[in-house]
Amino acid sequence: MTYLTKEDWTNYLVPKISDDKSFFGHLKENIKIQNIFIRLIYKILNVQKSTQNLLFQKILISSMIYFHKYILFTNITYSDLSSLDRLIIYCSCIFLAFKGANKLIHINFFAEKFQPFFNKIKKYEIEEIKDLIIKKEFDILLSIEFNVDIDWPYNILNTLKIYLKKIGKGNESIARIINYVNLNINDSILFPLCLYYTPNEIVFSCILLAKKRYKLDFININDLIKLNNYEIDNDNINECNLYISKIIKYKDNLIENNNINDNRNIINNSSKISENNNYLDNNKDNLNLKNISLIKTNSN
Repeated sequence: MTYLTKEDWTNYLVPKISDDKSFFGHLKENIKIQNIFIRLIYKILNVQKSTQNLLFQKILISSMIYFHKYILFTNITYSDLSSLDRLIIYCSCIFLAFKGANKLIHINFFAEKFQPFFNKIKKYEIEEIKDLIIKKEFDILLSIEFNVDIDWPYNILNTLKIYLKKIGKGNESIARIINYVNLNINDSILFPLCLYYTPNEIVFSCILLAKKRYKLDFININDLIKLNNYEIDNDNINECNLYISKIIKYKDNLIENNNINDNRNIINNSSKISENNNYLDNNKDNLNLKNISLIKTNSN
């Protein structure tokens, strides 16, 4: 995976975090986008099967990484895009994400599943939708220089499990810590941290958050890093930790004030989507690309 240089990252980042209003405004928009991806991916995957949960996470994160890179590398102003353009980009990122995960699904299947969403804008035939997705997929590939590889952070969690067992923590403690770290990894994608920080740095930032939240003094981050001879910049970990902390704080605040529904456990266990009427049953297939149904209508 190609990462931004420090200079490019700084040039991209500064306008987004110049003040809390800018940061949180950008973040709120990305929460809406993530929720759209969740609903679209659900249409493709049979997430009632527990074996699909990790795949669901990977497709979601890949889709959002491609989306972030496409918007960033092409200097597109997201707010200027029409509802149709946004939908085409979302669907094309998902189509590409399945390829990147070596899950090849025929374009006809995608077009059929996505057709109800296109038809909310205007009536489209299957062949038209296929053409739109394929053309946009090529545009996205050009923008990311045909580099579809994603560095997954989840494998590092296995190292954390080994470490926790080694220092004598029980299964209940391990499950709680791993779940919290996993939730924060998923939330980190709401801001394109993955375009600059490595998966190791993001994961260890999330572990640091877990250590602080649960007062896990028995976790020694440096010991954990040394366990697999990771090369990690501690300054980057601390910097990334600050951004993820802000993301979590803001999202918790929105949830607490009933401005959004909490989708974190939904992402972690995607089979729960089918059990939650807020996600699919209400206004089924009514995908409002300006204000997705997962964002409650009383949101400011």
